[in-house]
Amino acid sequence: MLFGTVAASLTCCSTTKPVATSESVASLVSRCLRAVGAMRVFAAPGHGLEALEGLALIPVASEAAAVALADADGRLSVAPDARPGVALLPGRRVRLSSQPGEETQALSLTVEDLPAAIAGWSLGRVFGAVEIELPADLFAEAPEGAQPLVLQRSDQLLRLSAGLADFRTMIIVGPGVLRDGAAADVSDFVTRTGAGVMTTMGAIGVVPFDHPSWCGVVGIQVDDPALGGLDACELVIAVGVDDEELGESLPMNAQLLEVEPWHLPFLATDWPTPDAPASRSSLAEACSAVLGDHRDATTSPLHPVRAVLDVFDAIDGDVQVYADAGPVGIWFARGVVPIPMCRVVVPARASDGFAIAAAIVSALDGNRSVAITMPGGLIEDELLDLAASLNLGIVVEQWGDDVNSGDPSQHRANLVAAMSDSGLSVTGVSVDLAAAAELVDLAGPVVAWPTFN
Repeated sequence: MLFGTVAASLTCCSTTKPVATSESVASLVSRCLRAVGAMRVFAAPGHGLEALEGLALIPVASEAAAVALADADGRLSVAPDARPGVALLPGRRVRLSSQPGEETQALSLTVEDLPAAIAGWSLGRVFGAVEIELPADLFAEAPEGAQPLVLQRSDQLLRLSAGLADFRTMIIVGPGVLRDGAAADVSDFVTRTGAGVMTTMGAIGVVPFDHPSWCGVVGIQVDDPALGGLDACELVIAVGVDDEELGESLPMNAQLLEVEPWHLPFLATDWPTPDAPASRSSLAEACSAVLGDHRDATTSPLHPVRAVLDVFDAIDGDVQVYADAGPVGIWFARGVVPIPMCRVVVPARASDGFAIAAAIVSALDGNRSVAITMPGGLIEDELLDLAASLNLGIVVEQWGDDVNSGDPSQHRANLVAAMSDSGLSVTGVSVDLAAAAELVDLAGPVVAWPTFN
C-alpha cells in the first residue's frame, strides 16, 4: 500500500469446492490462471509446458518478446476483465504481469503454495509482476483439495470527516481508477469537494484538461508538485495510484490518504458544498501555453505537439494510442495536448517493444490501435514478424529526427492511409524530439524514466 493508512481490503477465498477426482499439477496451474482472469499465454522457446487447459497458447520467437507481450496484455486490461498477462519462459517459469519492464526473480514454490501465489500476483499494487518456477513434474498428481483462489475486496467503507473540508485538498488519480472502471466518479468527487485534481501519466484524460480544477500531470518532471500546487496542499488523497508513476512526488507536510477507487462515490458525502472549485495550477497553464505556441506548427521536422494533434485528427474515436516511454511518450503523457479518456497508454518504466506489443494484444482482442515508437528497438522485428504471421491489422508509426517521411504537412494524410490498410502498416514521421528541452525549461528534469536524460 502506498501510504499504509488504509487496512488491506482483500481477503482470500476458494472459487470452487474441493473435488474428489484427482488432477495434475499442470491442470491446477491452468485453473489458477483462469481464476485470475488469464485468457492466453505467450510462450517462449524452451518453456517446458506444452499446454494450459482453457488458455490460448501463442508461440513467440524469444523470451524478451514473450515478456513484452504478456506485460502489455496485463497493462491494457480493465474492468470488468482486468487480468494479468501471462508468459511461459524457459526453465518452467511463468510470469504474471501488468507492469511493463518490471524485473523479477523467479520464486521456487511448493505445489501447495501455487494457488495463493497466483491469486496474489499483484497484491497491494495497481500494476505488478511475479515470476514463478513451476515444479519439475507438472504431470504429477496435485495435492488433494488444492483449489484456485481469488482475492475479494473488503466491504469496509471509508468516509472523510466534514472537518477536512477546510483543508487545501488535492486528489491524485492513478491508473487503478481506469482499471477498476471508476473513472466517471472522479469529476463528481472534484465537483462535490472543490479539490484540485492531478493525475499520473497512467490516468491522463480522466478529467478534461479545461476542467476548472485541473492542475496537471504529476510524476513526470521534478517540478510537477510545486507547479501543480501539490506542495501547498494540506490534504492529499491518492486513488488508484501506481507507485512506479508517482515516484517521490508526494509532499512531506500534508496529510496523506490512500483510498480504493470504489470509495470515490462515498468519500465526501457529508462535506459541505464548496464555495468555488480549486484554481487551475501554473503547471496546467504552462502546458496550455505550449499547446498554443505549437498547435499550428508546420516546421520540418514536425514539432511533437503538432505530431500528437495529427495523430488524434487522423484516427477514429475508438482507436487506442500506445506510446513508448521516453522521448516519444512524454508528449502524450505530459498533459500538453488534451487526451481523450482511456485512449492513451504510456508505460511507467522503459520497456523495449511495449508500443508494438500493446498493438498486437489489442488486435488479438479485435481492437484497432496505433503504436508510436522510435526506430531501432531490440525486439521490434520479432514483434512485427509475429503480427504478420498472425495476420493482425496494426499500425506502427516511428518518430525520429532523421526519419525520412517526406513533406511533414502530409503526416495526417499518411496516417489516415495507414489506418485504412487492414494489414500490418509501418510508417514514420520526422519529429523534432529535441523540443523536449522546452518541457525541461517548463518543469525541470524528467524523472519518470531514468534513461530519458
